Amino acid sequence: MAGSVVDLTHHPDLSADLRTALAEDGFDIVYQPEVELASGAVVGMEALLRWPHPTRGLLGPRDFLESAEKAGLMPEIGMWVLDKAAQELTTWRDMPPHPTVRARQLWINVAATQFTEDFVGQIADLVERYQLSFGTLGLEFSERSLDAIGTPALDVLGQLRSLGCALAIDDFGTWYSSLATLDELPVDAVKLDRRFVRGVGGDLDDDSIVASVIRLAHARDLYVVAEGVESWAEGARLCELGCDRAHGYLFSTPQRADKARWMLTRGVGWRNRAANAAPGVSVVRG
Repeated sequence: MAGSVVDLTHHPDLSADLRTALAEDGFDIVYQPEVELASGAVVGMEALLRWPHPTRGLLGPRDFLESAEKAGLMPEIGMWVLDKAAQELTTWRDMPPHPTVRARQLWINVAATQFTEDFVGQIADLVERYQLSFGTLGLEFSERSLDAIGTPALDVLGQLRSLGCALAIDDFGTWYSSLATLDELPVDAVKLDRRFVRGVGGDLDDDSIVASVIRLAHARDLYVVAEGVESWAEGARLCELGCDRAHGYLFSTPQRADKARWMLTRGVGWRNRAANAAPGVSVVRG
């Protein structure tokens, strides 16, 4: 288990502690498996930032990113995460090839506040320094972040893709963009927001929305990842609707790096046998 995350109701100013954590390598990363729904294979991971605060306990991003943004520390924290993720990817090289995917991917969320003039240059340096294989480093951007970046976003995404990064739109459906905007963006995947996922199988409107996103994304040669899948019913229905991949507590809690590597090598996060198997039979837990 990766440990329980403390939820701070109020967000105190943690800027001084954040600077200390940056200077002393005081953050941590846990990994949430991404599962191919049709085969059950663990095909990638999502890197999640954690902060083992010396007095407040284990903090999640929502507990300290507000302080980080106010202090102007997001570019530094973001690059810390990217550097650690790139290092982790180098440990995946000795794993046997996966039978159904070209490359196991490690996804990292990128916020608009992380962007600097040299962001693309910094990613290029990581790719070169760690000799990252094409398509293994995945960068996900929310619709809100792309909107905040504005016109340069299209050029930035194009440059990142030319470096060999996989690209995804995160939390899709939570902002003002539409599926039509996907024609303009050089991305590989759409990550469907949890608010739509939790209604599938029980709400016809949610089923219709999810089915439409999947159909139109596939028409654009994009794959669809469902976020925050928690129940067997959700996973089975998403599979029926043609969703490609998913992550969430149905498959696993966030894991430490060594357990994440074991899961990638083991390969199977679940078996979709809803008709003749009890819920949770093959779910991998920490």
